[in-house]
Amino acid sequence: MSYTKILRSSIGTFATRIGLSVAIFLGVFYLAAATEPLVLGIYSLFVAVVRVLDLLTNLGIVEAAQKRISEGTERAEFFTAALLVRLGLFAPVGIIVIIFHQQIAAYVGRDLVVPFLLAGAFCYLIRKAIEAGLIGKKNVAQAGLLQFVFAAGQLMSWIVLVSLDYGLVGVLSGYVIGQLLAIGVGVVLNTLRLTRPTKRHFRSLFQFAKYGWVGAVTTQSWVWTDTLILGLFVVPAFIGVYELSWQITGVLFLLASAIGSTLFANVSELSAQDETEQITDLLERSLVYTGIMAIPGLVGGIIFAESLLAIFGEEYRIGATVVAVLILARVFHSYEIVFGKVINALDRPDLMFRSNVVFILLNIVLNVLAIATVGWIGAALATSGAMILKTGLTYRYIRSILSFTVPVTEILLEVISALIMGLCLWFLIPVSLASLPLLEIALLIGLGGAIYAVSLLVLVERIRIATARVFRTLLVSIDR
Repeated sequence: MSYTKILRSSIGTFATRIGLSVAIFLGVFYLAAATEPLVLGIYSLFVAVVRVLDLLTNLGIVEAAQKRISEGTERAEFFTAALLVRLGLFAPVGIIVIIFHQQIAAYVGRDLVVPFLLAGAFCYLIRKAIEAGLIGKKNVAQAGLLQFVFAAGQLMSWIVLVSLDYGLVGVLSGYVIGQLLAIGVGVVLNTLRLTRPTKRHFRSLFQFAKYGWVGAVTTQSWVWTDTLILGLFVVPAFIGVYELSWQITGVLFLLASAIGSTLFANVSELSAQDETEQITDLLERSLVYTGIMAIPGLVGGIIFAESLLAIFGEEYRIGATVVAVLILARVFHSYEIVFGKVINALDRPDLMFRSNVVFILLNIVLNVLAIATVGWIGAALATSGAMILKTGLTYRYIRSILSFTVPVTEILLEVISALIMGLCLWFLIPVSLASLPLLEIALLIGLGGAIYAVSLLVLVERIRIATARVFRTLLVSIDR
């Protein structure tokens, strides 16, 4: 597969994730406007616990299924085996939830959450199993579509149920309804049907999962450790502000996530064919585009964080520092996700195992220490610090198995383009930026994006050529 095709596939995946990000942003915006930080905080803890339950039924099986399905043989058998394993693990996990329902309810903040936890965790399990099949078949954009359907369905349910004064029950019901809608779409899109697997299929999954389970823990640790530990130290209202800050930074990671997901299936296939040169070329080219959103996002976040948070209410302004720190974490995670996807695609989960163990332990320890000493802002500092170290470690591991050149010049030019954008905005924005209406803030952000894009096209030849090639291909497709 040529890099132009991979880039187009990444753009398609990116487009679905833009839709996902918009739906999530609107959902958080609606909850922040229609309820209060307390409700958003309880919902955030609810989702965090759902993800922990999912982790207990995953143990690396999802990652193993993606890898084995991507190899191109006996896909339906591996898909079925992975689903059966996860369903088998869900039974004891569900029993544990029922036994400790009082403690879980006290932690999240409401007694009514436990039935929704069981329903939400089960639906999430089924959706992720379908997504694993789609990703393994290189239908990454379709997997992203399921996430969008969930977020959009959840948003629509919230609008109806919260407006009817169902409150927190409506919010939790909306989560389950969104998952059910995504499952319905996934059943239609997924061409892998249930086929009886053999012991060999289970054994093959477990061989990968024995290392890959830590990767699953790491994914949830990266997203939810700070929220889970905040639940032990601060009131849900502060968690609501923190979660809003996290969601705002999420859009900056979309392109890197799309590139990483697209690379995984393609590198996995090339690895099976021993095409090392093509893998190296794909990685080097991908690193040029990996930070293309996160790098200017760091500059823009410092400028616009407080004004963006103020849109949701004055009580959210206090999260401005958290936004800036979390964007820094997103920058490093953009590169880490690409390195990690390639390492796993090369069938070296043992290396990611080591990296992930270090990250999990470090993230937990730093979050506990930082939150206990600095307060809720310490969660952002700890998460960022742990991710910076993990990125360095992952880079070291990928260099040990693959010889490649980091496009330092292009990355530095992206930094320079972001600084040019920031300098221009510094002269253009009014002193009272925090009190500007939403439309003016959006126009300033759009202007900054345009300045960055022009600077990037002028300074970075490789991006200029690739952009022209993609547009030319799209125009030819339209003419046909």
